[in-house]
Amino acid sequence: MKKQLVFIIILTVIFSLIANINIPYAASSSESVIEQNANTLVDLGIMKGYEDGTLRLDNKIKRSEFITLVVKMMGYDKDTNLENTKITFKDLKKNHWAYNNIGLALKYELVTGYPDNTIAPDKDVTYAEALAVVIRALGYEKSLKGKWPDNVVNKGSELNLNKNLSLSPNQPLTRGEMSVIIYNALTVNFAAN
Repeated sequence: MKKQLVFIIILTVIFSLIANINIPYAASSSESVIEQNANTLVDLGIMKGYEDGTLRLDNKIKRSEFITLVVKMMGYDKDTNLENTKITFKDLKKNHWAYNNIGLALKYELVTGYPDNTIAPDKDVTYAEALAVVIRALGYEKSLKGKWPDNVVNKGSELNLNKNLSLSPNQPLTRGEMSVIIYNALTVNFAAN
C-alpha cells in the first residue's frame, strides 16, 4: 500500500510538472503573427498604443496613423525642421495630432496627397495605398511596372511585404495588418540608386 501511494504521488508530481512546461511554438494563426509583429514594432518605438494601453489591432487604420508609422519606420520623426516644408492640405489643421508627421512625410516625398489638395488624414488607408507609400519609402517606386493598383501589389509581393497577409488592393487595412506590412518592410534592403 505504501509503495502504491508513493507511486501515485510521483506520477502526480510528474504530470503536474509536464502540464506547467511552456513549450514554444510557431505562430499558427494570422492573429498571433499580427500580435507578434505589432509588439515588435512597439518595442522598436515605431508603433504606439492608445491612452488605455491597447493597440486595437482590429481597428481600421487611418491615413494619419499609417503615415506616422512609416515616418517612424524611416526614422524621420527625429527631424523637427519643417521650416521649408509647405503644408497646404485644405483638410489638415495645424492642431491635428499627426500634423508634424504628415509634414515630414511630405518633406521626404513619401506622400503627395490627392489632386484636390487634400490628404484625408482621418480616412481609412487601403492595402494598395499603403504599399505605394512603403515602396516609395524603400526606394522602389521607379521600378514599378504596370497599372495601378497591380503595380504596387506585384512589387509588394516581390519585396515580400505581403508575407503572412492575403489582401485585396482596395481593402481598408486594420492596424494589425499594417503592423505586418511595416514589420516585413524592416527586412527589405533599400533600393540601390
